[in-house]
Amino acid sequence: MSPGFLEQGHGYVQGVGGLRLHYRTWEVPNPRAAIIIVHGLGEHSGRYDEFAAAMAAYGFSSYALDLRGHGSSEGRRGHVPRFEILLQELDRFRREVQGLVDPGCPLVLVGHSLGGLVALRYLEEYDAPFRAAVIISPWLGTAMPVPRWKTAVAAVASRFLPALPFSTRLRGRDLSHDQVIVDAYDSDPLVHDTITPRLFTEVSNAMDLVVQRAERLRVPLLFLLAGDDRVVDTGRSLAFARSLAAHAVTVRVYPGRYHEVLNEVDRHAVRVELRDWLAKHLR
Repeated sequence: MSPGFLEQGHGYVQGVGGLRLHYRTWEVPNPRAAIIIVHGLGEHSGRYDEFAAAMAAYGFSSYALDLRGHGSSEGRRGHVPRFEILLQELDRFRREVQGLVDPGCPLVLVGHSLGGLVALRYLEEYDAPFRAAVIISPWLGTAMPVPRWKTAVAAVASRFLPALPFSTRLRGRDLSHDQVIVDAYDSDPLVHDTITPRLFTEVSNAMDLVVQRAERLRVPLLFLLAGDDRVVDTGRSLAFARSLAAHAVTVRVYPGRYHEVLNEVDRHAVRVELRDWLAKHLR
């Protein structure tokens, strides 16, 4: 498909409490499916421009929301009062996307890192019409175990100082072997390295719930995991994926690759695998 057929745009959807949430679109005529992207902690929808353009070349339209407190959306950076709010706002965005595409257009959910956790919890709690989901390096556990004393301090702070900002200390060199990606991440004014005690405890609770309610996952799932992830615990994600009773679960681990497999040096091959898997499950 010629790049001229790709139409890019943006818009806004109202979040919980009236927050103005920004989103980006990459649309093609008569798409094979509409991909809804949920990004990771500290990043934003604009970092998926290259991926969305590649999906457009395969005939897919893409739509990516800036989560509250991220990118060009309103909200305190790296903070959410309750994890369920992220699910509610994803559902509002899903309805927005359905209004932008033809009624018969299949929907695909793609979640990366924090977005992977959000996507899984969403699929467990909402009876939404997604035909398939791609879960990339989901945040089901940290790469380095969090000491108990830090967890205890976070629990206290979550109650009394819930929005106190802390640094995640995440840097571009932890995400990809591609120096262009690393430099772009570190210099991106819309990227932040903030997390609050409340978001930390809410994510921890969501990690437990995603395992407890795994039997609710019914759509075909593709897990794309980094073999040398310095951010999340690939072993835990792998164990979770293999434990699922869903009728169609595919797991792919990329040896030696860092957290953002969609931005790694061999990302073209990853996209081809993703495309072929979607083609199979959208027939």
